[in-house]
Order: sequence, then structure tokens, then C-alpha cells
Amino acid sequence: MDDDRNWAVGVHLTALLGGLAGGAPAFLGPLIIWLLKRDQSPFVRQHAVTALNFHISALIYALVIGIGVLLTFGLSLFLLIPLGVLWLVFTVQALSAASQGRTYAYPLALPLFS
Repeated sequence: MDDDRNWAVGVHLTALLGGLAGGAPAFLGPLIIWLLKRDQSPFVRQHAVTALNFHISALIYALVIGIGVLLTFGLSLFLLIPLGVLWLVFTVQALSAASQGRTYAYPLALPLFS
């Protein structure tokens, strides 16, 4: 179980590092770990799928806000700050849950993968 817990922590840690490095790569870590461990550990698979769904959803939300920024001549730019704060808070909560051996369901995640 400790190995599974470490992999689950890695899911969220790689997403956090990827997001802080530039946003879009946040889903790459969970995707790689999901591809590696999806048939080996249900616990890791659950964390990887939920992280993948959330980080791709956050990217979609950011793109929609970006389009809104263009259409409103920058008036909707203020929406990126709450999105970034929520992204950080939810990712840290998921990281904490994984380190404690608990499951976590990201709020606002679109069910893209199962």
C-alpha cells in the first residue's frame, strides 16, 4: 500500500509541478502515471483519473476564459485569478488526501475519463 500511496502522491505532485511550470503540462504527469499503473492499482488509477479529469477541465476553463478575454477586450481577465487559486487549493487537497491514503474527488472536474 505504501507504494500505491507514493504513486498517488506522485500523480498530484507532478500535476502541481507541471501547473506551476506553465499550466498546460499539469495533466501530463497524471496521464503518464495513469498509463503506467491503470491496471496495477485501483487506488492509483482512481487518483490518476480524477487528477487527469480535473487538470484537463481546468485547461478547458482557462481557454474559455481566454476567449472571453478577447471578446470582452480584457474585462473577463479577472476570472483567471480565482481559477488559479481554486486549481492550487484543489490540487493541494488531493495531494494531502493521497498522502493519507484517502480518495479525493476534485470539484468542478468534467468526467472525461473513467
